[in-house]
Amino acid sequence: MPNHNCILSIDIGGSKIIAGAVDADGNILFRNIMALWRPITKNELFTCIVNMCNDVIHRHHVYTMNRLSCVAAAIPGLCDPTNGMWVYSSFSGIHDFPIAKMLSGKLNLPVYLENDVNACAMGEMMFGACKDVDDFFWVTVSNGIGGCVVLNGGVYAGANMGAGEIGHVCVDENGPMCECGNRGCAEACAAGPAILRRYLASLGDVSSDNNAGLNAKIIADRARQGEETAIQVYEKTGYYLGKAIASTANILNPKKIIIGGGVSESMDLFYPALMETLNRMLFRAANPNLTVEKTALGNDAGLLGAAAVGLRHLPSPAPSP
Repeated sequence: MPNHNCILSIDIGGSKIIAGAVDADGNILFRNIMALWRPITKNELFTCIVNMCNDVIHRHHVYTMNRLSCVAAAIPGLCDPTNGMWVYSSFSGIHDFPIAKMLSGKLNLPVYLENDVNACAMGEMMFGACKDVDDFFWVTVSNGIGGCVVLNGGVYAGANMGAGEIGHVCVDENGPMCECGNRGCAEACAAGPAILRRYLASLGDVSSDNNAGLNAKIIADRARQGEETAIQVYEKTGYYLGKAIASTANILNPKKIIIGGGVSESMDLFYPALMETLNRMLFRAANPNLTVEKTALGNDAGLLGAAAVGLRHLPSPAPSP
């Protein structure tokens, strides 16, 4: 087991945080997972992250007798990696959070940030299905929906570091309001909370008392058991995702679309409708070989993506004599 270039990797999600030690080959040595609550303040979130990181640092030192090289975090929403700032997350409402500086001061390690979806794409390039792919688009479908543009082998950030925000492509002009302030965004129509909302509306029962604990995963299980309402909800999810992905593909002309995030675990349920919609809306002459694939990194995409961010900042090891 290598003791050099291990990263303290942090994956901050909408419902949980994962922190772990990841080596340069993408092996996760160990990890901590903590559920989050809503609403959560910056101070509460920061305390959780610091406690988890300190535990990883201690366990890594005991296990390897070596110091972690740096900390790298995958941040949901808008992120300014250069200044170490968590700019804004529409899901949690957290904004203007100088988390890198604060965390570095607590841990006495360099801290690097990246938008979570950008990080996942970097992880896919370093450890996953896009090692030899220079042009692809990474989509995460979870509590929110985000995207990352990879062009000519590099992440395209955009003028204000907001490129790839496929979750805020309008897929239904008369659809529900999105937390970003617009109506009918893909995130408001196809992310996990939207799946739950549409399912409950179809049943005519939106009482939280009657549906405590119900989520997109349970609805997926019901669809696989043949419940027609659940099946239709996931088919509609595929339709919305297909519309957003078709628009993106027509503009970017990628070789692959990679889908990750918690809802991707139910890709078998929405993939047929996604592909039917994509094939109907795609400019196929310009995209004859486009494929849509599930991430090769599974549920570890965020943790491995953050590790890839950290590894990119470290000097390459000297060649063996």
